[in-house]
Amino acid sequence: MALENIIGNLLNYKELGLGTFQHVDEITIERRTKDGLRHQQLYTADGALYTVQKGKPLWAITRRPQNLVLQNIDKTSWQLINGNYFLDAEAAKKSLEHEDSVVIDLEELRLVIEDYRYGRFEVDPKAVHKLNSEQRRAAQRIYGPDEENFGLNMEMFVEAGITPCVFVLMPDYVQSTLRDADKEFLGQASRLCDFNSYSDFRAIIDFACFLGALRGRH
Repeated sequence: MALENIIGNLLNYKELGLGTFQHVDEITIERRTKDGLRHQQLYTADGALYTVQKGKPLWAITRRPQNLVLQNIDKTSWQLINGNYFLDAEAAKKSLEHEDSVVIDLEELRLVIEDYRYGRFEVDPKAVHKLNSEQRRAAQRIYGPDEENFGLNMEMFVEAGITPCVFVLMPDYVQSTLRDADKEFLGQASRLCDFNSYSDFRAIIDFACFLGALRGRH
């Protein structure tokens, strides 16, 4: 059965066949050959886990099986609407340490501040060599996932004349929010924008009822 776009919000994850909800890198690769997919905003299966470890604010990009927001979708969808979703510490630690999770030092991303809560860094497809090591690791996980596909996807962005940005929570916001709540981990959902919005990736989604689409199979 072919992949399709299921119109709805993140709660529609429950309608998808087991293991079929697509990650941002899988969708980006598919966009190379399916022009129509470039014009759809999509929730993605990637988890965004934020924590502070040994004084460092971190962002972990998890795969679907380690995405705790999806594992508890009925509970998390409402908590995300009302603010941050604080993760169970034991489960979050396992997700953070999983071999498929890419853990990024938020302070090394050199974020441009959007507001007190989140910021962004640019992935210029014509100048990926200018990304520092943490920016490159994050960008390749999102728009890759491997070096070959990352290069081909950057070529697609050049041809389309777009420069994507990656949006994440600000380090200070992560630190203060966890400290004030006396928690260790918080989670967010993620979304990939269409080409009209530069194929930006947003690991800051706290409004899981936004109408969009999910890519997968029933």
